[in-house]
Formats: sequence, C-alpha cells, structure tokens
Amino acid sequence: MHAESTIFYLTCIAITINIENVCCTATTKIIGGRPVSIKHRPFMLSLHNPGGFVCGASILSRNWGITALHCLSSEGTMNYFVRAGSSKPYDGGTLHKLTKIHVYNDTTFQYWFSSMLYHDIALFEVQPPFRYSSTVRAARLPSEFSKPPRKLYVCGWGYTASQTNPKINNVLTGVYVRHTPYESCVNETPEYKALVKKEYHLCYGAYGKDSCYGDSGGPLANKNTIYGVVSFGLNCAVVSGVYEKISYYRGWIKQVTNL
Repeated sequence: MHAESTIFYLTCIAITINIENVCCTATTKIIGGRPVSIKHRPFMLSLHNPGGFVCGASILSRNWGITALHCLSSEGTMNYFVRAGSSKPYDGGTLHKLTKIHVYNDTTFQYWFSSMLYHDIALFEVQPPFRYSSTVRAARLPSEFSKPPRKLYVCGWGYTASQTNPKINNVLTGVYVRHTPYESCVNETPEYKALVKKEYHLCYGAYGKDSCYGDSGGPLANKNTIYGVVSFGLNCAVVSGVYEKISYYRGWIKQVTNL
C-alpha cells in the first residue's frame, strides 16, 4: 500500500497529441443523458475555485469528499469549496470550504514529453461538515475486492454535446453507461495502451453515452455506491471513458478517512 500525503503543490499538464482531451483537463461532459434531481444523487457535489465551477465530486462522510486529482491546482486548498444539496452548480444547497487535500503517492509519470497523473484521485476534508438531508447524503464505498456492475450511472454539470463554444450545464445531468472490458478498451483506442492500467482503471461508456468535459471528478455509481471517479477520455461518447477504480484505492481511503 502506498502511504498518503497532503497536497501542498500539484502540477497537471495536458499532453499534446492529435486527440481530444486526454487526461488532466478539469472540465468532462455528459453525452446522451437526461436531467436528474439531486434527491436521486444526494452524494453529488460541485467543486469550485474563485474562477467558478471546476469539477464534480462526491460525499464520503460528514467531513470527507472525493474527486479527481487533476481538478485541483498548485494553490492547494486555497479558495476551493464544494456546493452540496443542489442540482445546480451556482445556486442553492450549502457551501463547504476544502481544508485539507490528500493524494495517493506516485501520482505522476513521464508520457512522451509531458507529465501525466498516474493516480488521478484525491480525498478532501471540508468545513463546515455536511448536514445530511434528503438532498445531502454520503455515498457507500465498494469493498476492496468487489466487482463493479456491467452498467453504472455517471452524472455531472459538464457539456452535453460537442460544441465550438460550449458552456457548463446549469442542470445536473446523468446517463447509464456500460462496462467495456480492459482488453477491448485499450485495443480499440491505441492511445490508451500507455495510459490505462487494468489494476486501477475502469472503462465505461461510448456509443453516444459518456462523460466528458466538466464531469471530471464526479461519481461512476449505482444507486448509492461509488465504483469510479471520472478521470479522462478521448472523443467523448465515441470511445470509452476512463475512471479511477475505487476498489483499488479502498485500503488507502480507509487509512486516510477511517471509512
């Protein structure tokens, strides 16, 4: 097991190749989805910095949340906050400041001439604590050895279609996505062979239904259990999206949060 460490400085550089949005852009979209009430996804959070909406995230307990590491910058916790209990990223619910961020060790590796996030996952503590209600509730976590279902649900406030000048969606949107076996995922998308690791990644989506820009950090879940965190993808809804596999990090999450 890798020991956790607290973030003070993070770097995230998008690699430059002839594909659309490989890892490390903090803004992925729901393609082919429909609006969903926060009451059906009460663990859903919107993550913000002073510039506005950044990513999705999820509630793990009254004091803890989880998101993608690439959603966070070198500023650390400074001025980051999450909105809980609202289907809209800019209205309603309650605001909670990030007070500390925890990352998995060995988070970067060299890919061509750029640095990529190897473990695109982060835990964060908040103040004030979340107050549970019909619209605010912690998600469950899978066991370390659990196998994710063939079909799961992903939601967020990201763009809902490929557009020249897209905007963040003001309504929480979700879609069911199907599992893509690892071999199919990497063989159908050559760029994934260097990026996707069977041990700690999941592939879901494609065929017109997927997460994309703006949905990063959000949950891949069934009704109340999170199996993945939106990480990266190519050509949204054309090939599978890639998610950090929660079960791989289960021991680390317990070590840090005692959950």
